[in-house]
Amino acid sequence: MRWSSVVRQCRLDCVRVDLFGLSNMLFMLLLPVLSCVAALVLTVTGAPGQVAVSVSGGVSSMAAVMSWMSALRVNVAEESGGHRAMNGMIPIARTSQVAGRFLFLLVTCAMWTVDVMACSVFLAFGDMMDSGWAGAMIPSAVIFAFSLIVGSILMAFSYRFTFRAMMRIFVVVIVGLYALVALLSRLPFDWQGLLQGVADFMSVWWRAALIAVVLCVGVYCISAALAIRFYRAKEL
Repeated sequence: MRWSSVVRQCRLDCVRVDLFGLSNMLFMLLLPVLSCVAALVLTVTGAPGQVAVSVSGGVSSMAAVMSWMSALRVNVAEESGGHRAMNGMIPIARTSQVAGRFLFLLVTCAMWTVDVMACSVFLAFGDMMDSGWAGAMIPSAVIFAFSLIVGSILMAFSYRFTFRAMMRIFVVVIVGLYALVALLSRLPFDWQGLLQGVADFMSVWWRAALIAVVLCVGVYCISAALAIRFYRAKEL
């Protein structure tokens, strides 16, 4: 696998979805502008810090979804358009194609993380957020970790299943998780104490950061390896 081929595939995906196009850039620029306007309004009106936290939470939630959805747009377009077979004509090896697609995922996650960071900085101006400047950076880190993990898993399975099948699997997993939680809640165990212990352990920032880094790198690498294996075994 050559790095130049990986970069070419990433650039090709950027062109396919017009990632750096005018419309997409204006849309991403709109969030910091609206956050700046909201910050000015909250400062003038003297609104409490909880309002800024709510606005920041809404922006972060949207970015958490848009980041990995932007990366999956290429896979969705290939499947819906029925032109995935054209990838066999691209002078880039299959391994490099998958690696480039995962690099594209990393780029989209980084772009939306920077967008959320800019919004958080505007909303933290003047100490409007009770958590202060350090707390303003926390949503950016959480968004990057969440979008990278979810995007990596979905990206890997998109090389194995159709998106309709993935939706069915998603529904089954959600129902299974609810059933598991309901079952565990019936067991005679102090779950509240366990969760409180985990929260206390994660309250130390370097522990939380270390676990997040290990989890992100592990999921990203394993998902990329699975995607490469799925793609190599598939006939274009």
